[in-house]
Amino acid sequence: MINRRSFLKTSGIIALSSALPVWANTINGYPALKYPPFGLQVYTLNSIINAPGADTKTVLKQIADLGIRELETATGSGGLYYRHSARDFAAIVNDLGLKWIGNHVGGLPRTAQVAAGSRNLRDNLQQIVDEAAEGGCGWVICSSSSINNLDEIKKTTEIFIKAGDAAAKNKMKFAYHNHQSEFTVIEGTSAFDYVLGNTDKNKVFMELDLAWATAAGMDPVALFKKYPNRFPLWHVKDLDKATGKPCPVGKGKVDFKHIFENSRLSGVKHAFIEQDGAKIIDDPASSVEWLKANIYNKS
Repeated sequence: MINRRSFLKTSGIIALSSALPVWANTINGYPALKYPPFGLQVYTLNSIINAPGADTKTVLKQIADLGIRELETATGSGGLYYRHSARDFAAIVNDLGLKWIGNHVGGLPRTAQVAAGSRNLRDNLQQIVDEAAEGGCGWVICSSSSINNLDEIKKTTEIFIKAGDAAAKNKMKFAYHNHQSEFTVIEGTSAFDYVLGNTDKNKVFMELDLAWATAAGMDPVALFKKYPNRFPLWHVKDLDKATGKPCPVGKGKVDFKHIFENSRLSGVKHAFIEQDGAKIIDDPASSVEWLKANIYNKS
């Protein structure tokens, strides 16, 4: 078993990171004094980086050129991350001056996912944790889980408890990423409340998707107050006011200024821009520019 601390020690990352505060960072000349550095969920550019003939390093360099320094990825297929092993992908990331913070994987699989052979936390937990450690990631994140009824919510929670324990043993942390369905009330509770109410607050966290929480009628700041310090990861996503589809940050209906002003209640450490289905690099570039102009230069 590969321990993340061993990987970081051999690569010299521990010495560097321990000398700096969590948010000691500048983004294209803008000091991030009040808010955590923003990163990118690479799934935003999934159609580009996974296109036939695409060069992983070229796409990642385009991301780095935006001033982004932190990356989150989606599930590696067959043990590969954009055609590379976890260790080789991490080497590319580090060579570009980027940091691979975490990776998304499935939770309780749906029938179709099992048939497709998709890896998930129920069936492949140790393999997933080992690969994250090999890549030097600090986070294992559940992208989604089957939560159609209370029984599935309970099974999902049991999986998350095991995932939190496994991550902790490898000096990592575990989080659950929400969509809208986590807020649906089922038999007097919701998956969101059940998970947070029945897990160790030091081992199971939430990656709050600000857009999907907003779309579900929730106020992210109210969630911060209800569950303080349980949201160290964010997805900074916006939704078009007319269509409800993901759009560049600042062009939709999410009240980012209100959310960021209350960010310290959440315990946020990493904020990843995400725009599902973006077709061009200009989309995350637009999000970066809006955040710099309207959030980060105000900190």
